[in-house]
Amino acid sequence: MNENTYELNLEFSRVLRWYEMWKDPELSKEGKVLYSIILILSHDWAEVLPETIEELADIIPQDDLIPLSNTIIKRIAGDQFESTTVKRDLKGNILEDEEKKWYEFEQDSGYIYSSFLMDYGMDLMVERSKGTLHWDKFNHLLAGLSENTKFKNVIKIRMMEYPEKATPDEIEEIRKAKLAVALKEDRANLEFEMMDLKQKREYMLKKQEERGEVKDE
Repeated sequence: MNENTYELNLEFSRVLRWYEMWKDPELSKEGKVLYSIILILSHDWAEVLPETIEELADIIPQDDLIPLSNTIIKRIAGDQFESTTVKRDLKGNILEDEEKKWYEFEQDSGYIYSSFLMDYGMDLMVERSKGTLHWDKFNHLLAGLSENTKFKNVIKIRMMEYPEKATPDEIEEIRKAKLAVALKEDRANLEFEMMDLKQKREYMLKKQEERGEVKDE
């Protein structure tokens, strides 16, 4: 990179913290570049970490900062990471352009922890303290979890479709099961499905008011 070579530290807990950091809506783009590099770059940082891009540029050439941050994003998350276009449905919920996401590391951390312990006898808290579990290995192990683990059962419930000949009671039971393990971003849709017609109208009106789409007469 501009004739400079950098090594990344892809220890799994660092990458999980990187995901949490990148989702922080209060963190500026400059802040994300700063903390992305501090978290993932394998570097002998001083006791006092740089707090601004300017301070970081005293350690790493300014021209390398953005390319290095982009390299980190691509290495961890691939080409599909953040969309700048937001589309919403009639209920005001964000429509996803990419493939449906069935799990989220932070929200599902408990399921993942117990499943690793059950299948592999691996305590992720211990692995975090060791600092040696690579992100790629973590993902391979996550994908290889057996079907009887809590994590895989939760994913199965989230992916479950409503049978064509299901009775209203059966559909209600499936919705309750889905709601019990729903990701935060999916919870509103499930709660909407469980509303009666009057509740749905009130909900849609409230969402329109929140977005400033309803004008007082």
